[in-house]
Amino acid sequence: MNIYSKLSVFIALGLYLPLSWQILTKRVTQNLATFILWALLDLVVAISIWIQGGNWTLPAAYVCGCLLVIGCLIKLRTVSWTKFETGISIIVLVCLAGWIISGPRMATILSTTGVVLAGIPQLADSYKNPKNQPFLVYLGFTVANGLSVLAGNDWSIEERFYGASCALLTLAITLVIGRKFLPRYSSF
Repeated sequence: MNIYSKLSVFIALGLYLPLSWQILTKRVTQNLATFILWALLDLVVAISIWIQGGNWTLPAAYVCGCLLVIGCLIKLRTVSWTKFETGISIIVLVCLAGWIISGPRMATILSTTGVVLAGIPQLADSYKNPKNQPFLVYLGFTVANGLSVLAGNDWSIEERFYGASCALLTLAITLVIGRKFLPRYSSF
């Protein structure tokens, strides 16, 4: 594990503490469906990348962080599940089925795709109400994902695909949340 990998894991795990505190103090809201799906898919990604001998530490760290967030959301009973989350979940289940059929390389591709798709409810929630979303936390996740890309030993799926895909997702969420800093964000 190189320095970039260590930094990405350290930053990612460190971000879940303030995020969890903000959830428990009701300063921010997060989508339970997204975090449940992320935990499951990150576990699949971590295992499939580990089997291939790739850069698996960040998705493994995300599993731990997602479990902490899920616990906070359940504790507060801020559970909502709509048809939108159900639709995304079905797509994610198709990705998991593809993993079972295809092996670890395809599992990495499909599960990473599932992680991005599972982030759509969080992205939508962030768009609808950016004031209740943690800008600095998602900016930090973007940095952690970027460091994970730098940690890859080569330009292969098992080394950089997950980090790059998650960097794009968290950057999109960060940009949507960042609208709250604009003078008239509602018209953006």
